[in-house]
Amino acid sequence: MKLMLVDDEKLTREGLMRAVDWNALGIEKVLQASDGAQGCELASAFQPDIVLSDVRMPHMNGIEMAEKLQELNPCMAVIFMSGYSDKEYLKAAIRLKAVSYVEKPIDIEEVTQALERACESVRAEQEAVRTKEVSENQARSALALRLASAPEPGGPEGDKNVVPGFPFDGDTLFFTFLVKLHSRNLHTPEMLEDMVSSVVERTFRDRGLREIHGSKQEYLIFFHVWRESGNDRGPDSDFDPDWKALLGRELVSALEPLAVRYHIVFGKTVCGAYNIHNSYNSAVIELQNSFFEEENTFRIYEHRDDYREFSDLEQLDVSQRLSDVLLQRDLGGVKTLLEDLRNRLSMEAGSLLPNQVKSLYYKLMTAVSETESLFQLSAADRSRDQGNIWESVSECESLYELHGRLQEQCDRLFSMIRVQSEELSAIYLIKDYIASHYQEETLAIKDISQHVFLSSSYICTLFKNETGKTLNQYITDYRMEQAKRLLVDPRNRITDISAKVGYSDGSYFGKIFKKQVGMSPSEYRDSKIRE
Repeated sequence: MKLMLVDDEKLTREGLMRAVDWNALGIEKVLQASDGAQGCELASAFQPDIVLSDVRMPHMNGIEMAEKLQELNPCMAVIFMSGYSDKEYLKAAIRLKAVSYVEKPIDIEEVTQALERACESVRAEQEAVRTKEVSENQARSALALRLASAPEPGGPEGDKNVVPGFPFDGDTLFFTFLVKLHSRNLHTPEMLEDMVSSVVERTFRDRGLREIHGSKQEYLIFFHVWRESGNDRGPDSDFDPDWKALLGRELVSALEPLAVRYHIVFGKTVCGAYNIHNSYNSAVIELQNSFFEEENTFRIYEHRDDYREFSDLEQLDVSQRLSDVLLQRDLGGVKTLLEDLRNRLSMEAGSLLPNQVKSLYYKLMTAVSETESLFQLSAADRSRDQGNIWESVSECESLYELHGRLQEQCDRLFSMIRVQSEELSAIYLIKDYIASHYQEETLAIKDISQHVFLSSSYICTLFKNETGKTLNQYITDYRMEQAKRLLVDPRNRITDISAKVGYSDGSYFGKIFKKQVGMSPSEYRDSKIRE
């Protein structure tokens, strides 16, 4: 609740500011003015709910000021203060629906009681206005919904009194346009409808246009538009395509600050309210083609005498072609293939249905997922993965969004291929380093990690994932293999072999060898000699 305190006596204003408990009354903001003229100037921006004003002031008295302010805000309550309690002022206060008249010198308790009554009056008035607005909006929305459907024979005569000022004559030109909001906007459908309709109404008001609107489903808002009566018709009076294109650009610009995602479609122009359903239906038909447009753009219905047959996308065999270039790990080929596909689908928009395109992209995304599995890049549950793909495809609301998701999936695949290649390269470097340094007794994981410029913990995890062995196990196995090779030659002493494979302690070497091979070094040599 906001209040404006108007009095030419500064001491009176300051005394009231200190003495009244504004917060207890629910009054959050108080603005001061020194006379009626300043009060009028401040009120235009401040928009007070209550005015507590002296009657006699220089430049403009309280009565004159209140008359002007209540023209702007009929719900505003006025409390007059004056030391001159003559009948004329009291009559003026009653005429202006002033809540109270407080005599000077001011009694704070009396002022507080008057303010309490004013607050109650304003709240009741505001609630009545809100209720009336809701009722009117519901009536307008219901009428818009009925006009979107073909009228019953003879026309719904009862509708003529539902929305005052709506032109039911047979000469007024109308067109319907749709705003298809994307379901993945951050706001609820109800909030989106309020936000969008407010922007549309402001844009139309500046052009002398009127509208009634409603919604179907959760994210489809439709507007029936006509020119305000008394507005001069110019060369654009027939709402031709060029004029609609200009309006479409204005709407796109006006909606930009809302940061919402949508498509706009203009229906054809019709004459007479009971033909609005024809414009609505034409917009719905054209809405199919908006799937092939980028988001936050508009389309205008075009009459076609003939329609092409729907294309058969199965003939493209594009999913197999995509699988082939993916298996070849040809990133450039993938990008060319996808770009050519999108361009072709855009050009054939008039002979395609959105669900046809979604089915095609589902197959393409499945092909990418299968390639991930083939390259052992993912170990996801295939049935669950396919369900996720279909869910992702189903929620897309344009070809460009579908294409973007497929492109992201392909980019992710090639990123995983690069990582896999880098990891395999690291495995090669690790094994090569072990082959060159296995004879060193001090060979440690830290030395290997420094050689390949990776942390010890990372190479241990990487090596185990890629080879199934720990690094220490691999080093031991490699040393034992080299020992077995040396033991075959009887000229090599077992103590020398132990040192050559990184063990200075021959007894310890013997224990490790027997654990790994199942026999002692000498037993292994004898078996090979017998063979």
